[in-house]
Amino acid sequence: MNYQLIDLSTWKRGEHFKFYQQASHPWFNIVANVDAGKLIATCKANNISFSHAYLYLTQIAINSHEAFKIRIVEEEVRIYQEIGVSCAVLAVDDTMRFCDIPYAASFNEFDKAALAAQHNVKNSPFIADEFVGQTMKQDVVHMSVIPWLNFTSFSNARNSAMVDSIPKVVYGKATTTTEGLMMPLSVEVHHGVMDGLQVGQFFETVQMLFNDPSQLMANAKTLFK
Repeated sequence: MNYQLIDLSTWKRGEHFKFYQQASHPWFNIVANVDAGKLIATCKANNISFSHAYLYLTQIAINSHEAFKIRIVEEEVRIYQEIGVSCAVLAVDDTMRFCDIPYAASFNEFDKAALAAQHNVKNSPFIADEFVGQTMKQDVVHMSVIPWLNFTSFSNARNSAMVDSIPKVVYGKATTTTEGLMMPLSVEVHHGVMDGLQVGQFFETVQMLFNDPSQLMANAKTLFK
């Protein structure tokens, strides 16, 4: 089993969780820029896929913050050991597909898995009925990329009648500014699981990883022990 149950009676967020469970819209969203200059330069110098690099580093950031590994599943609150990536990608017909990339400790392993998964889904049809009634996979983070826009706000499509505590992470177009090569990052999370403090800490970790990509790609497995 890839998760442990959280005891609500002893969890420090137990009462906060109960409070936000009453909300009809328990999610909140924060959008801020991250500087992608060093990461892009490293990818170009080493012939590395920039998109795979930041997806991988985001996976590392997700797995280094406990709050981002907590999921609400029916009446249970679970904390998962490892979180993978479920990413929306553009298929050959210019419509969206869902691409699952399992957790990988090393960048090489992640890169290979991402290539294989993207190849499979980009050439497969999207059939809505295949998703109806499916149990939502919980040990993932939902990610998207809008590489055509340097956006300042974002909202995700949701079924508000369904419990969904999976973080939604969206990157936009990197644009050169006086502050650097800035890339918008949208993070949407369930307020019963975390507050703005935890989201801010996540942004700090993402920026730290982007600032030293060469070390991380070689040593990601031991960085957060």
